[in-house]
Amino acid sequence: MVQRGRPAKILTPSDLDALLDSLQKIPFLKKNQQHALQLLQQQDRNFDEKQLAVLKIADRQNTQYQQRKLLIEQIKLKEKNQQTLLENEIEILGLLRLELNQDVFFRLDRALESYQKLEKAALDNRIRLENEHRREVLRKTGKTLSEAQRKRNIENQRKYELGGAVLAAFKQLNIDISQSTPDQIKNRIINNKNFVDKVKNTKIFNEVKQYQNNYFKREKLFVDVIQGLATWSKAEKSLHTIEIEKHKDKYS
Repeated sequence: MVQRGRPAKILTPSDLDALLDSLQKIPFLKKNQQHALQLLQQQDRNFDEKQLAVLKIADRQNTQYQQRKLLIEQIKLKEKNQQTLLENEIEILGLLRLELNQDVFFRLDRALESYQKLEKAALDNRIRLENEHRREVLRKTGKTLSEAQRKRNIENQRKYELGGAVLAAFKQLNIDISQSTPDQIKNRIINNKNFVDKVKNTKIFNEVKQYQNNYFKREKLFVDVIQGLATWSKAEKSLHTIEIEKHKDKYS
């Protein structure tokens, strides 16, 4: 059978030393703690199962005692900060002002135990309400979240496909981009597009458009015209050379 709950604690020699030190500092001990203290003060620590059970209970009681000391400090801080005190907090502060004896010590311990249980119940209830609120929010927004996720998935798929298209285009053009950064590839595409736009705005290209409507044939005709103009010359100098020399200083 699968064991449930917190696994049993194994008390190490250092745990036993710490427990002995702590028990010696507690003003008044419960019967089980007294028994544990007697066991720990023996030279022989070869404990049997029954004695170990006593020590484990004492160790658990010691943990609770330390936790309750921290609660006292929290309540004192609350009083110092002039926060509204609960009825059981007022009772605890009242017991702390009394002269410490066995009766007061155990009354304080019982009050702290009760306060600890109420605090835990309040915390559990707060966690339950928060979980219910979270579930309600998720129930109401579940459809919206799913729609947002669906859109993100579509966008991510689109980016993946566009990236594949860019890689395929450069491969088809026999251009090696293996050493190029994403920014360099982006700038390359933008610069090429800007150059094509400038070409399409030239007088020659716009006149070519009047003679050819087909996109691909129009590009070929435009290139033929440019190449043809390079065959013309004036005073033994090519026309395109004359144009280059005329404009080159603008970009030097």
